[in-house]
Amino acid sequence: MNYIMAIQLVPHHPKTSDYQSHVNSAIEIIEESGLTHFVGPMETTVEGSIDELMNLVKKLNRHLENEGCDQVTSNIKLIQSEKPIKIKDILADYYEFDEDE
Repeated sequence: MNYIMAIQLVPHHPKTSDYQSHVNSAIEIIEESGLTHFVGPMETTVEGSIDELMNLVKKLNRHLENEGCDQVTSNIKLIQSEKPIKIKDILADYYEFDEDE
């Protein structure tokens, strides 16, 4: 099976209302994962196996907990397909990607 996941994290920290720094640190973890991804203004889309994607969700939530967030809402959308699906193919009509991306 082929999978694409869109994830939006909504962290709450009891001592600060600056949630963006927590979102940015989560995006860094996604970038370090080595998985193909696209950061959008409201969510980040990631390609991978179901195990890779679910492990990433766990890692992101654990990271935000370690940053002191007392609540994290993870809004997840998941596409499962027998046919190959790629972020670049879905966005091809809207974005120009470099060949190495």
